[in-house]
Amino acid sequence: MAIVRTVLPRKGIIQPRHGDNYEADIDTNWSLIDSLLQDSADVQTAVLAAGTVEVWLKDRGVCGVVSGFALSTSASLTPGVASGVLYAQGKRYAPAAAPNPGPAPASSTSYLFYNSAGGFYYNLTGLASTAGDVFLGRVVANASSVTAVTLATKLWGFIALTPGAPGSLTLQHYLGRAPNGALVIMKSGGAIWFQPTKWDSANLYLIASSDGLSAEVQVW
Repeated sequence: MAIVRTVLPRKGIIQPRHGDNYEADIDTNWSLIDSLLQDSADVQTAVLAAGTVEVWLKDRGVCGVVSGFALSTSASLTPGVASGVLYAQGKRYAPAAAPNPGPAPASSTSYLFYNSAGGFYYNLTGLASTAGDVFLGRVVANASSVTAVTLATKLWGFIALTPGAPGSLTLQHYLGRAPNGALVIMKSGGAIWFQPTKWDSANLYLIASSDGLSAEVQVW
């Protein structure tokens, strides 16, 4: 009686029957399975190599401190920096120990940034040198020590807003770049909305319906 061999159409797996080609069919099946599993591993490796999440973050300009990296004053020109998590140029940076950003410029108000390739740097403008650099905060130093710090706003962070008068107002956001988006969350009656020029790399531009309002602005 003839041996009927059925080849499954999707992946070419053979349904073996005892008789001619039985051992060869089993060997072919194992070879196909091994090849398909290897293909899956190759796809996973390719996806990781392409950096899908990294590309997504870079394409959308998403960068900033997610948690930690709080600055603190210091008896030297190097501010204290806590460990934490941030994303710069799409890359995650999460040191196990508190990092050392190096000394800030003496007798100056400077701004501390992080670049995924070059590490920490200070400047006097408050503007990132490269797209995707992360702002950590403002550092005020005298000739020998850090006397004051202002922390950066976290990625998807909140900024308190309490207008002192109705009309146009400017709110510094400390994000270190122009926001990708911002949302006003009212905590009292009244309304606060954005001006036609909503924001830039330093500020949010809003309008309040009256004084005595309370709100938060979430930025990202």
